[in-house]
Amino acid sequence: MLVQVAEDSFRQGMSAFEEGRGREAMAFFEAAIKLERRFGAVRPQARYLSHYGLCLGTVMQRKHEGVRYCKEAAHLETYNADIQCNLGKVLMEAGLRKEAYRAFLSGLKMDSGHSGIVRALKEMGMRRRPALPFLSRDNRLNVILGKLRNRS
Repeated sequence: MLVQVAEDSFRQGMSAFEEGRGREAMAFFEAAIKLERRFGAVRPQARYLSHYGLCLGTVMQRKHEGVRYCKEAAHLETYNADIQCNLGKVLMEAGLRKEAYRAFLSGLKMDSGHSGIVRALKEMGMRRRPALPFLSRDNRLNVILGKLRNRS
């Protein structure tokens, strides 16, 4: 069920977010969620949750809460590349690189040319194989050998 006043609030939030006014955008996204609930929606639109979570995680530095909202949105709409992109961004902000990579890949399966995901993956870069692949990446030998390899 689409609640027009909630949709208007969401659109204003998108405009504010695109113009770099993150706190203001977050307030609009939060208002959209509350308006939907007030007008009887069983659950808010997934894109409202996703963008609210993105703002929480990136603007307000409430990373784990932002991840929770974005994961909820991704669970509601498993076919939306924009939501996967937001989830990936918040996961990166929270330092969960491997999960972020999976979210981005999942989004690319839905939309192979999604510009936000492609840009985010380029920013992530590619990791080289560990110097000693039979040991974990975090093993001290791999860390030391990797740093030596990267100097040259």
